[in-house]
Amino acid sequence: MKWKNQTTFQIHGLNQEKTLSEIAKVVTLSKINRENKTDTTFECPYLKHKKVEKILKNKGFQIISMRHEGILWRLKKIATSYGLVLGVAVFFILQTVAAQFVVQYQITGVDKQTQTEIVNFVKTNFSNKKSALNTKQVEISLMENFDSISFVSCMIKGQTLIVNIKEKLMPNEIYGQFKPIIAQSDAKISEISLISGTLTVKVGDFVRKGDVLVEPFVVDSSGSIKKVEAKAEILGEVYNLGASQHFSSRVEVSRTGKKVVQNSILLFGLEIYTFKEENNFKLYETESEDVNLIKNLPLPFKLKKTTFFELQEQTIESNFEDVKDEFIEKAKQKALQNVENCDKIIEEFYTLRHQSNATFVDYCIVTSESIEAFEGD
Repeated sequence: MKWKNQTTFQIHGLNQEKTLSEIAKVVTLSKINRENKTDTTFECPYLKHKKVEKILKNKGFQIISMRHEGILWRLKKIATSYGLVLGVAVFFILQTVAAQFVVQYQITGVDKQTQTEIVNFVKTNFSNKKSALNTKQVEISLMENFDSISFVSCMIKGQTLIVNIKEKLMPNEIYGQFKPIIAQSDAKISEISLISGTLTVKVGDFVRKGDVLVEPFVVDSSGSIKKVEAKAEILGEVYNLGASQHFSSRVEVSRTGKKVVQNSILLFGLEIYTFKEENNFKLYETESEDVNLIKNLPLPFKLKKTTFFELQEQTIESNFEDVKDEFIEKAKQKALQNVENCDKIIEEFYTLRHQSNATFVDYCIVTSESIEAFEGD
C-alpha cells in the first residue's frame, strides 16, 4: 500500500503541452508519460486533484481514469462509507420510531370553534401513539364536548390526525339563501377538500367556466334535502392559451412618401373656394384637419385641408423556420397574460399547425390554482 497522497490521471485529447504547462503553474506535476499524441498519464498531489480535474474538463479533455493513492484518500473513503451506512441506519431507526406517533393535527370545517381549542383537547385527552389512538373514540368525545359540532370524522394519514368537522347550522343559516360553488376557469380538477355541501364533480373531471362544482344542500339519512352553505377548496389544472400566426407570404401596405394636398374654404359649412392638386394615386389613404382662418371676426371661415398619401403594396416572403423562436415567444407571452397571479406553473408546451401558407403556433401554460367561486360573484 502506498502512503504518498497522490492522484494519477490518464487523459485523452489534443494540444496537451499547453494545458499541462498551465496546470504546472498552480499544481506540481510528476511522472508525466506521453504515451502517444492524444494519451498522457501524470501524477499530482491528492489534495489538488479537484483543481486539476476542473481545468482538464474546462479545456475539453477526456479523463479516461483517475486513481487515488495515499493515507488521506483511504481515510476519506472509510469515513464516507461507514458514515453513510451509519447515517442511513440511524435515519431508518428514527423514521420507524417516529412513524408510530401522530405529530401533526389537521382540523377542517371549523368556523366558530377555533382549531387550537380542538387540537389542545385531543392532545390532552388522547395519546399520540397510533396503536393507542382510537379515532372512533375521538369522534364521540368531540361530539360530546363541543355543542357546535353536528358531525365529525377522524382518520390517521401518515403521521397526521385529520379531523373533518361539520358545525351545527344556526336558524338564520338554515333558511339562508345559499349559492352553489362554480368553476371560475376551464380546468381539470386535481384536488378536492369538501367542507359542506354536495359535490357534483370528482378528481380528474374536466370542467368549464361556470360549471357547478358544489351544490348548497345535503341529503340526510331520511332522504330529506337540507340547504347548507357550500364550502370547499378545489384545485385544478388550468390551461392558459396563447397563439400567434405566421404567413410565408403576406402583403404589406406602406406609404411611398408622395402626397397630394387639397384645400377647401368653408363658411357656415358651405364650400366657397377649392384648390385641388391632381390625384393620380392608384392606392392612397387620407388625413383631414380643419383650421380657423380668421380670429376675432364673427364670420366662421374655416380651411379644410385634406392630404392624400400614396400607398404601395409589397409582398413579403418569410420562412417560418427562420423566425420560429420569435413566433413561439409571441404565443408564450400571450399565454402568460392569462396566468395572472398564479405562481405555480406545472407544465408548458406548444403545438404547430400548418395550413396553406400559414403556420399557427398555440402555446399552453398549465397552472395549478384554486378554481372555486360563488355563483354571481
